[in-house]
Parts: sequence; structure tokens; C-alpha cells
Amino acid sequence: MNVTELLFIASMITLIVGFVGVVMIIVLGVMDLMNIQLRVQIDRKKYIRNVIILLVAGGLLSTAYLMMK
Repeated sequence: MNVTELLFIASMITLIVGFVGVVMIIVLGVMDLMNIQLRVQIDRKKYIRNVIILLVAGGLLSTAYLMMK
């Protein structure tokens, strides 16, 4: 495997996980609007920060992949 292939795989994984995190944030927001309570408490600020970090890291890896290609 080349370094460019590894960069591509890493960027796709981080972007997919980041977008799944965005979907989870939307689902949690809809659950709040419908007054559905979860049994587990979620630290929203920490969760949103982690999702943003994943999206930024995926974007940087994608940029590095495109510049190497």
C-alpha cells in the first residue's frame, strides 16, 4: 500500500465517523424536542467538540491526499 492509499482510507474513515456523529447530534436534538429522556447522560459540549475535531481531521487528511495525488 502506498502512503496516498493510506491517507485516502484514513480520511474516509474519519469523515464517515464525523458525519455519523453529526447525525447523532441531530437525533439527540429531535429527542430533546420530543421530550424523550435517555437513561444515560451525555456531555453534549464534549461530544460536539469531538465531532468537530473528527471532521477537521478528515478534511485535513483529504487535503493532504489530494495534494499528494
